[in-house]
Order: sequence, then structure tokens, then C-alpha cells
Amino acid sequence: MPTDKSCPLASLRTDETATVRRVSDDDPALLRHLREIGVVPEAIVTVKKYSEFDGNLTLRVEGQKSNVVLGTAVTTQVFVDK
Repeated sequence: MPTDKSCPLASLRTDETATVRRVSDDDPALLRHLREIGVVPEAIVTVKKYSEFDGNLTLRVEGQKSNVVLGTAVTTQVFVDK
């Protein structure tokens, strides 16, 4: 089996781009929310802004019209490849 080199989305900073690989499936409501905003496996995301204060990430999700802000409760459950 290949080793998993993914890291939490929360570890990205401004101007970094990554591909979503997996999402923790413990919370069905979270999965629905992420699907609605396009943060699904194979989606390409770019961090537009990182908040030093609370760790929130402003993301550009490829194929979506507007940016989205996600907090650490979400970004620690989304795993990406840089």
C-alpha cells in the first residue's frame, strides 16, 4: 500500500494550493456542508487568507464562484496533498 502523505487542510497558509484527498466521515452534516461548497475529494483549493487570530482559512475552491471561510473545526478534518 502506498503511504498516505496527506496533511490537514489546517496546515496550509496563504497562497498554498492543494488537492483534497479525503474527509473525516464522522459527521454526516459536515460531509453535506463540504459537498455544498465543493470541498470534496479531488477538489483543488487555494488559501487566499490565513487568520493568525483564530486559524480560519479563506479558500478559493476551483470551480466555485466565491471564496469560503472555514474554521479549524472543519479544516482539521479535511486532508489534502500539497
